[in-house]
Amino acid sequence: MEPHEALAELMHLSSQIEDVAIVGGSGFVLAASGAPERGEQLARVASELLAAAGDVRPSADVSRIEVSLGATSVFVVAEGGRLAVATTVAEPTAGLVVYDLRTALRRLDEEPAPKPPGKKRKDADA
Repeated sequence: MEPHEALAELMHLSSQIEDVAIVGGSGFVLAASGAPERGEQLARVASELLAAAGDVRPSADVSRIEVSLGATSVFVVAEGGRLAVATTVAEPTAGLVVYDLRTALRRLDEEPAPKPPGKKRKDADA
């Protein structure tokens, strides 16, 4: 599935996510819910949070970060060499947000659904 499709599906399904960016392994924003600048900002926040978490637990791979900021929360989920970073409404259901972000990342690895065969048009001149 294309990143923009996975992002659109995520935004449609999750009422708790306000902003989200899907980031590739190189740090490049693959898709973002807002302006490109906002996607870049979320990617930087995710990178900084992952670095800080790595400092706290240097012997472990960090695959999930949640930061509660009162009026909003920030989630970072890393999987398959990519990550999703999202801001949410106040007091989100953390498990559901993480599930939704992981699902969006996993959907990127799915092959696109085949298009149903269309009707063949008859040539009007025949």
